[in-house]
Amino acid sequence: MKIVGMKISGALIGLLLVAPASAGTNPNAKGSGAVVDSTMVWNGITRYYEVYLPPHLPANPPMVFMLHGTSHEVPPANPSTDMWGWQSVSNKHGFILVKPASTYNPQSGQWNWDAYTMDAAFQSPPDDSGFLRNLIVTLTGRYNVNPNQVYVAGFSSGAQMAHRVGVEISDLVAAIAIGSGTIAGQESALPITLPGAALGPVSVQERGGTLDRTMPPCNNGITKYSGRKFHLATVDQSFNYWTRQNACTVFQNRDPLCENGLPNPKSTGNDATGCASNTEVQYIWEANVGHIWTAQQNAARWLFFASHPKQPRPPKGAPSAALSSVKTPGSGDANGRVGSEQ
Repeated sequence: MKIVGMKISGALIGLLLVAPASAGTNPNAKGSGAVVDSTMVWNGITRYYEVYLPPHLPANPPMVFMLHGTSHEVPPANPSTDMWGWQSVSNKHGFILVKPASTYNPQSGQWNWDAYTMDAAFQSPPDDSGFLRNLIVTLTGRYNVNPNQVYVAGFSSGAQMAHRVGVEISDLVAAIAIGSGTIAGQESALPITLPGAALGPVSVQERGGTLDRTMPPCNNGITKYSGRKFHLATVDQSFNYWTRQNACTVFQNRDPLCENGLPNPKSTGNDATGCASNTEVQYIWEANVGHIWTAQQNAARWLFFASHPKQPRPPKGAPSAALSSVKTPGSGDANGRVGSEQ
């Protein structure tokens, strides 16, 4: 295996020695860290992922997953090789960056994640949630990762999948960062069906552009995956879901994020605290921004992650925060009105 860059710490060399047999080198990598390209077979499908190891790592490093948006690479090229602006942040703060690829649909030429509830966009649902859980467990052991500092970010289709990770893998993941993607999409008619209870408390920072037309944030609008049309949850539905699951009690404001099917011009976002296990739920409007990943905000995303490690589990038999009935601002319809969300 070739190491990219010259200044590699002894601890990093030790980590590289345990790389899997399927690992290879990304010749396009830049910077002073090391890149490990690998595959694993999950649910009968060869899955690609790339690990970036910064030059200096602590003994028990944090780990950040970045889930890509819809992509059109032709296999064996795949979306796992993009850095999404995280490399310099990883170098500065000393966390492992993992970039898994979703699965390829040869009929549409798209790589997409199987988020809630997107099965119709796949020839056969790939069990992305199971793949990501297995990858987290595998890499946590391989690189001696701090199990309380595993984080997942995602953009667009990957943002929707990051929501699903927060619901189904929150026993392993401390926080998620969402960029331009709401919690669910469905082919069937409205109202939107939201996921059941999350597995555990998880911090959430969600960002969305006020000019996003690809993943409409406010009107249960439609997006397409592999030619199939899906109605999207609104950002109010996403925010309110997470504040309920985390039993948040303190809100920065009571304004809905959306008004009349559009971003609320009076709102810059909201911040919910007083939540279970010291979690926090944020929504941040990115003014005059369309459907893009704002890489310049990665340092802020990392600071949010670093401020929200997973807390020790409550004593056995303690009540679950996920069953809380705390009231939240707005509600489930496109305008945040109470009563339409099931």
